[in-house]
Amino acid sequence: MEETPEFLIIEHGEIDCGKIMSRLGGTIKIGKIIGKLEAGTKNQELIVNDLKNNPRGNKLNFGVSFYASKPWKLGMEVKGELKRAGVSCRLVTGRDPALSSVIVTKNKVQEFLVLGKIYLGKTCAVQEFEDYSFRDYGRPGRDLVSGMMPPKLAKIMINLSQAPEGAVILDPFCGSGTIIQEALLLGYKNITGCDISDKAISDTKKNLAWLLENQNPKSQILDPKQIQNLKSQIGQADVRHLSKFASSVDAIITEPYLGPALRGHETLGEVKKIVEELSALYIEAFGEFRKILNPGGKIVIVFPSFRLGKEILELPILEKIKSLGFTQVNTDKLIYSREGQKVWRQIFVFR
Repeated sequence: MEETPEFLIIEHGEIDCGKIMSRLGGTIKIGKIIGKLEAGTKNQELIVNDLKNNPRGNKLNFGVSFYASKPWKLGMEVKGELKRAGVSCRLVTGRDPALSSVIVTKNKVQEFLVLGKIYLGKTCAVQEFEDYSFRDYGRPGRDLVSGMMPPKLAKIMINLSQAPEGAVILDPFCGSGTIIQEALLLGYKNITGCDISDKAISDTKKNLAWLLENQNPKSQILDPKQIQNLKSQIGQADVRHLSKFASSVDAIITEPYLGPALRGHETLGEVKKIVEELSALYIEAFGEFRKILNPGGKIVIVFPSFRLGKEILELPILEKIKSLGFTQVNTDKLIYSREGQKVWRQIFVFR
């Protein structure tokens, strides 16, 4: 195995790349190693031979992406070789060293991956960005004020729980139902959701009905009876009294309230007040989680991390959570954020 911040290489037998990509949430591309790059040799021949042996229709579009490697004119060298061989082709390029999933998909690109100047791979699956976008922005129930969890983040968190398909999963801050939605699509059937907000419950039920109507016709994994039963298990509840709503669950996967939207002009004192109030809420929530989580069960939860100039404010509650009997599973910081965001999502896994 070889791992860098940009890619991971593992030894494995033949795999269904598309199936695995559908399961994962944070992976952008999956590829297969087709050779090693060597200085002073015609590395372009590895790509040329692959393209000649794997023609896709009359139009040959190919591209080269560089990961943990400074780009060089490998793509132009391949194009020259193909032209000399009488092969009509188009080299697809982008602004960045690596092509985006959008470019690869829209242009039907056969993409080759230069990995750290050592390995050459070929893409076999890219992230299903259109499906994610549709399940996010296409839903009828949306709450832009409280914020919306991206479907890919929900899927990442479900996978981090490592819950078997028969597990009972609870989302006690279900919001618009994103975690419930993605769990359903991953094959989970024993799912419960609640929220203190009437609108959240209404949005979740509305979105589940929409999901049933708009599911991929190739999969058809959802049925009306399943959705109807699930909708009956989603109700209004205050997380501070959660044990009155639910009992005996195998996994709690949730993004709680992350505080009011920041406008950018808050003082340090104001943000510290938000941190103090959220800390109290989260501690009360974990007190209830302890009453209903089965032995060996896991909690996958988002904590907010506030960026205020050079200050970074996090909820100072880890030791208190551990004193309640929980163990933190993840050792590395798991951050989900976009550039310029004032509030980052930090994912924690507890047992």
